[in-house]
Amino acid sequence: MTVELRNIEVQEQKRRLLDRLGDGKYGAQGSAIEDVSCFPGTRVKILERIDSWIRHTSTPDQVLWIRGMAGRGKSTIASTVAHGWKCRASCAIFHFRRGQNTVNTRFLCTLARQLGNSLAPDVKNAVLESVRQNQDVTNQRLEEQFKTLFVAPLSKLNVQSHPILIVVDALDECDNPKDAVDLVRLIHKHSSSFP
Repeated sequence: MTVELRNIEVQEQKRRLLDRLGDGKYGAQGSAIEDVSCFPGTRVKILERIDSWIRHTSTPDQVLWIRGMAGRGKSTIASTVAHGWKCRASCAIFHFRRGQNTVNTRFLCTLARQLGNSLAPDVKNAVLESVRQNQDVTNQRLEEQFKTLFVAPLSKLNVQSHPILIVVDALDECDNPKDAVDLVRLIHKHSSSFP
């Protein structure tokens, strides 16, 4: 009985930490990712290339950019990849919608919340510990949030037995191009420190 109560208390504490980051649904407006997936037998080659890139975690290229003309299926590919890997990797996905701003504190918190619900205990615990140590993280500026929620916890992890996959879709829809550029610079600057 004591062990069960202790587990319930620990789970409640983890839920409270995650709640500091919001509900994790910001940026997931519209259809659920399961509803926006490539039709079977379509986009096979690009999905295989992406899956191969994800599986080969030793690659020096830790960032994969998919670009193309509007309406070519990039968002559908992003959703398909995230949905396909959600049970095999620590996944977080954010779909920008026209007019959303990266400076909005909910963007990085949404991704961190999703990683905080990860199936991998080491990823989950690293994110939760960072939130516990930085209770004002939701009030921080973009760069500080990025360092607090991603750089600090993920750089402490040893080699992963499974990938950590963060999908940011439609960054070009961000309301302020400077914010999008700042985010890209942060990713470029810190990607080498991620496992």
